[in-house]
Amino acid sequence: MGNAFPEEDAIIQICFVTDDAERTAAWFGDLIGRSDITSAKAADPEAAKARYRGRDASVSCKIKFMRFGNIDLEFLEPGPEPSAWRDILEQRGPGLHHIAFRTSDMHSHAAYLEGKGHPLLQSGEFDGGGGRYAYFDTHQQLGALIELLEFDSRPTHP
Repeated sequence: MGNAFPEEDAIIQICFVTDDAERTAAWFGDLIGRSDITSAKAADPEAAKARYRGRDASVSCKIKFMRFGNIDLEFLEPGPEPSAWRDILEQRGPGLHHIAFRTSDMHSHAAYLEGKGHPLLQSGEFDGGGGRYAYFDTHQQLGALIELLEFDSRPTHP
């Protein structure tokens, strides 16, 4: 693998943070004439093993997804507790939160991004297991965060 980042020539997710995931996803679906919206949520705190700004954290969110080819469009509503999601919503209001890349080596790619000056803001396990996520601070340069997604087995999507 070396330092290749990203591993794949694909963005697998684009996320918008919102104060109401249900309403925002429904509005967007209506705008583009689609109703194929799926739901997800953050893992329960014990299973999530979340860390936020270097400390153990209990974070929650509601998520709505729409699939576009190989990209999931995500609408994320953060819970009330401090998180990388809530930070962006409170600082800028609803809008782009992150773009996500798949990785098969979270440790190496996290070290690569941190070595480029982009600290880890939040990480944790997916709801239901099966993998993990990590957000890196690229906001000043990109206007959004970069997320790495590592799956324990290859998902059927994205």
